[in-house]
Amino acid sequence: MSKVSSNYPSYNSSSVAVGDSTATTGVTGGILNANYNMGSNEAAIYNYALSTLANILPQINTFSTDTQNTMQSEMNAYKNSGVSAINQIYNPMIASLENNIASRFGNLDNSIFANNLNNIESQRSNAVSSFAQDILAKQSDLQSSELTKRYALVNLLSGVSNNTYNNALNAISTSLGSSSSANNYNNDLYNAVSSIASTNSNSNNTPNSILSALLGLSGNSNYSSLLGLK
Repeated sequence: MSKVSSNYPSYNSSSVAVGDSTATTGVTGGILNANYNMGSNEAAIYNYALSTLANILPQINTFSTDTQNTMQSEMNAYKNSGVSAINQIYNPMIASLENNIASRFGNLDNSIFANNLNNIESQRSNAVSSFAQDILAKQSDLQSSELTKRYALVNLLSGVSNNTYNNALNAISTSLGSSSSANNYNNDLYNAVSSIASTNSNSNNTPNSILSALLGLSGNSNYSSLLGLK
């Protein structure tokens, strides 16, 4: 009499390839394991992102000496350009006033010259004061620009590492789903064969013939061995 073996179908492991990376699932010692093995390129990108983040984050709001020197150099260039522009406007005005007064009065020791000079100097003082505010704004802009670039890099690298992590989870999930589908099929098939074998225990049907009928196969191939039947 044919009978169903007590050996239940073994767990069907699975492997999913994503480029040169792979996700695998299987059972070892009764414990379900899921692993994601990065390919060389993905691992290099992922490790670079994590390494760079580890170097950047502790000092992200701190300016190194080199960075401070670079910003100061830009500040000096901006300041010199502004001072030069102001002088190019007001120095010719003063020179023109001096020449005009000297030609008219023979000297500069008079109230007309003093009043006009005071007016020009007042205008220049206002221009210098306004430019001083521009210098402070320029300094703030340079610092903000540097921080913005750093934060943008952190966001980029964080996105790279997060995407790699999500890719691993998705690949593992796909692998687990593939294993689950195969194992459900094996379980259903095992139960079907077991049920039919039990109801036909007094007939001449063998597990091979029953399994072949279920699978739509012909011949006497030993498919029952796959499910632990004998």
